[in-house]
Amino acid sequence: MDFQITLKLKMSTHSPISYRPEIDGLRTIAVVPVILYHLKIPIAGGTLLPGGFLGVDVFFVISGFLITQILLAERERTGRFSLWRFYQRRARRILPALLMVMLASAVAAWAIMQPDELRRFSESAVAALAFVSNIFWYFRLGEYGAQSGLMQPMLHTWSLAIEEQFYLVFPLLLMALPVRQPRLVAGVLIGLLLASLILAQATTLWNHDLSFFSPVSRAWELLAGALLAVAARRLPGRALPAWGGLGRLLPALALAVLLASMALVHLPEVDHPGLVSLPTVLATMVLLWFTRPSEPVTRLLSLPPVVYIGKLSYSLYLWHFPIFAFGRLCAVDLPGPLDWAAWVLLTLACSIAGYHLVERRFRFDVGNRALAATLLVSVALVVGFAGLVRETNLLVRERDGDLVALYGANEMDNKKLAARSWSILDQLAGDEKIRGTKAARGPSRDESTRNWFTAPEALHVLIVGNSHSKDLFNALHLNAEAFPGMQFARFGMATAFPEDQRRTLYAAPNFAAADVVLIAPRYADDYAARLPGFIAELQERGKRVALVDNTAEVVSPGTLPIVDWFIHRYRATPEPDAINGRAYKAESSKPKRTNAVLAQIAGRAGEPLLSRRELLCDDAAQRCTVLTPEGRKAMYDYGHWTLEGAAHFGALAAERDWLAPLRDQPR
Repeated sequence: MDFQITLKLKMSTHSPISYRPEIDGLRTIAVVPVILYHLKIPIAGGTLLPGGFLGVDVFFVISGFLITQILLAERERTGRFSLWRFYQRRARRILPALLMVMLASAVAAWAIMQPDELRRFSESAVAALAFVSNIFWYFRLGEYGAQSGLMQPMLHTWSLAIEEQFYLVFPLLLMALPVRQPRLVAGVLIGLLLASLILAQATTLWNHDLSFFSPVSRAWELLAGALLAVAARRLPGRALPAWGGLGRLLPALALAVLLASMALVHLPEVDHPGLVSLPTVLATMVLLWFTRPSEPVTRLLSLPPVVYIGKLSYSLYLWHFPIFAFGRLCAVDLPGPLDWAAWVLLTLACSIAGYHLVERRFRFDVGNRALAATLLVSVALVVGFAGLVRETNLLVRERDGDLVALYGANEMDNKKLAARSWSILDQLAGDEKIRGTKAARGPSRDESTRNWFTAPEALHVLIVGNSHSKDLFNALHLNAEAFPGMQFARFGMATAFPEDQRRTLYAAPNFAAADVVLIAPRYADDYAARLPGFIAELQERGKRVALVDNTAEVVSPGTLPIVDWFIHRYRATPEPDAINGRAYKAESSKPKRTNAVLAQIAGRAGEPLLSRRELLCDDAAQRCTVLTPEGRKAMYDYGHWTLEGAAHFGALAAERDWLAPLRDQPR
């Protein structure tokens, strides 16, 4: 991410480009909220600065503005610009500091991470080095900002990847445009900006994760800065007098909009990136355009401490996320004020040292040969580290032998348990891989095109929903012999029951053959508005319907799921009764409130409601099963079931004749 570019070029035509300290101050306004956002400091039932992620959008606009000014200045001065010099400047700016952080993170990862975590880290480091980490994380991660993401030290490099992908294309576009015809250039940029914004909004509504990590969905923010740069070349005085008093008021309003957005916007509740990002982008453009030396906001942003933090912003961005991630990986309990303070101070110390010893020296003092040699050696070390981790066991060793003994037959790595929970669907699908975020939110090819029901006389039950429907399918499939006269199939569907997935469902062979559609997701916040319509559509198509309520969800007192937290915290193997009693007290109340509403929806629709929670929790005994009677983990996170948990809950369902309401429904 291009957090700092010092402009000292002088132009023979148009206005000079000179250093503007308030832009460094604006970087401070961007990077500090990003850091606070990633700390996840709880406040008033939420977290401090839930919209702090918008600081990245501010950086994109600043980057587009400054990079385009440099390119236009060179083109106007010489009649052309050198791609070689452009990418050489980018390499000096980006790579030394990035490689320093990656090498330090590799050492920390080797010392801290479990073997599978270390392998994932090494893969993400190579992706970051190749500037494709946005693609890597789209396929490997769910919601950005979720707890699992906060423990991935290289996750934040997705934004660097998007910038560099943009700058592979954008200079070529400027080379092809007649820069001495600024109206034509501006018209092209406006067209591309609007196209990218429209695509961003549409993609966000269709697939939020894809849009978040897509360079196409982010290009309009960089293009907004580029458009401003073109305007600045055309109107070197930035036309402030024409705006009068409003021009002096706008910077304060823009700063207020930025701060309000970062304080109020909550990522899971908005369609970002897209129109919701527009106020942030426009406010950044206003600040870049209207700030003047005598104007109060400019004076505020130009204060020496504010400017200095802005100069450190690239280093701060690079260092903070791995330091926070490794801090969380080392923690047992949830981080508190002392942890946050220590992480921030370490981030600041590493950033100051890195900025003065590496970043500035390699940008301005180190010769080309020394730069090339340093980069080659550093890249070789990162790639060699990744290769050793992937292809050998030389760097892989089990940590904490006493923990291995305490876990016994249990798997320590919950990512492995999550992957195994998809293995049944993988086996049923043949050569298709079902697992992962994409499969959790939509149907696989196999689920959409093949008929899984082979016994015509059986009651065919189609289980519909997100990753939690997978857990229920596993439970019933693993205990299939205990449900004579029934067969089960699964169809992946996002929590909002999107129209395109419903159309695919109605055309699927499994749906045509199904007698009962069992709706079993983890219900989204807007389920109450969407679910009745979905039920009505199923009924109109002649299907019997049953709802399954939310599973019990357990809020761990630490950074790990509650069973793992107990083992790490007390260095003891938990007894099932004790840990299940603790889990009952830690059960989240939100799913229970949802279940009460689901009962009303099912009653109005005239369809049965099956209680998934009752398979896990016994209110009389005050127990919620997170550890099976055999001592195996029943969950690998807050509420997803392991295969062992699914087998246990499926056996309970058979023992209690849990599916009796389906047999009792008239055919």
